[in-house]
Amino acid sequence: MPLFSRAWPALTLCFLAALQGCGGKPKKAQAADRIAPDGAPALDLASKPQLLFQVFGDRDNQRMAPLAAVVKGVIKPIGLTPSGWRTLDSVYFSPGAKYPVYNDGVEVGEVVVTRGMWTNGGKTLYPLEGCTALRPLAAVKITIKQAQTDPYAELVASSTPLAQRGPFKGKVPSDSEIAGIGREFGRGIARTARIPASELDSLDFHARLLVTGAASEPTLLVSFIDPNAGDVGPGTGHTTHLFALGEKTGATYEPTYRHSVSGDGKTVEFQRIIDHLDVSGSGVDDLILEAWRYGAENDLLVLSYRAGRWRETVRAKQSYCLDAVSPQP
Repeated sequence: MPLFSRAWPALTLCFLAALQGCGGKPKKAQAADRIAPDGAPALDLASKPQLLFQVFGDRDNQRMAPLAAVVKGVIKPIGLTPSGWRTLDSVYFSPGAKYPVYNDGVEVGEVVVTRGMWTNGGKTLYPLEGCTALRPLAAVKITIKQAQTDPYAELVASSTPLAQRGPFKGKVPSDSEIAGIGREFGRGIARTARIPASELDSLDFHARLLVTGAASEPTLLVSFIDPNAGDVGPGTGHTTHLFALGEKTGATYEPTYRHSVSGDGKTVEFQRIIDHLDVSGSGVDDLILEAWRYGAENDLLVLSYRAGRWRETVRAKQSYCLDAVSPQP
């Protein structure tokens, strides 16, 4: 995954638009339908548990948002009351706090907090129209070990350093070879899902290999996605999306995760990978994904490798307005 990318989905676009009117919903309806992650147990902050953060922005406007907790080596949603989120801000987003940042599961630098959400009891860092209780966000400074030319960044940070895997020592195909393998792999999945090849050809295509530790060879990731899938536009018309993973068996790749959908643009769920990390120290990564639909809050997804397949083990709303949270402080 490139450290810097312009192809950001709805979450980042919303922040860059000052979180005003995201997703195309009428403004009066936005605060009412934001909810906290369903069934997320309350997180005990007294022991300062390990947290993962999403770090993003350009060189002049870099931000860090709480993403998930790591409890006994397992990624969990962060469940907190509004006052609990303020405690998280004071504990993890105090100015000067430093955390390692990761890309493709490898530590690539650090992030330093320059301002928390409610630093010194001052003005809230960011506004959200129609919302009185907000999930915290920090202003940060990202430092990458190797110089980058693209001004846009998206990374994952951890409050506790993660286990590091050595580089893959086998033969790695060229980018053009990966693209060819990925297209054929994706077309096979599309045929099974009865998605016409002509629909795939109209989509943006991406294929890459992830060193996940799930097998002796890297995991193949393939994505066919509508170029307007990350837009905050009207979400009209028909669209198709395919996101799939495969493990190498002999000379071919066997599908180990499939998400293939085709239908009305307002109902199709899009998925994309944020990063893959070994949070348990087992040598096998979890895959952290973001899922989104038109006019809805984004979901955090975690895929874990179980019995030869990548399986969804976490799905939680990433709501930034806490007005609809039912527990009281």
